[in-house]
Formats: sequence, C-alpha cells, structure tokens
Amino acid sequence: MIHISTITSKFQITIPLEIRQKEGLRVGDKVMFQYTDQGEILIRPLRKKSARELGGSLYQEGTPYIPIDEARKRTQEELGIRLSGKEEGQQ
Repeated sequence: MIHISTITSKFQITIPLEIRQKEGLRVGDKVMFQYTDQGEILIRPLRKKSARELGGSLYQEGTPYIPIDEARKRTQEELGIRLSGKEEGQQ
C-alpha cells in the first residue's frame, strides 16, 4: 500500500485516512520519525499505555509491598537526610 502526502508551507503533512484508521490514530496522538542507516524514514505511532497496562510493571520478586503513605513517609525522611547533608549513622 502506497500513500502520498504533500508537505504544506508550515512543513506539515496529513496522515492518510486508511493509515489513521488502521493504526487507530486520533487528534493529539504523537508519532516518531526515525532516520535509518539505510537512508529511510520510518514513521511510528507512540502509544500511551493505560494504567491497567502499566499495573505491576515495577514489581520485582521478593520486594515487599509498602503502602503509599509509608512510601511517602520514607521518601520524605530520606530527602530530609540528603538535604541536611547527614547520612545515616552520622550526627
């Protein structure tokens, strides 16, 4: 399948309807232009992942669950230590 678009005076192009439909592209979506070593230009949609798709992506075997309030508390304490210039065990 070959489609041709024209570059406008603002250096914009229109992605042909058939490609937009096939890829499910919508207004506001982002596309990536990649120049290959063979001199070709690839255009790829950048997909946003939903929260459901990202769920569990940071999980590591053996890492205990920490409730968000506890994680915030630990982060604030660690930041306080770093900003004060004191490391654990130092006074």
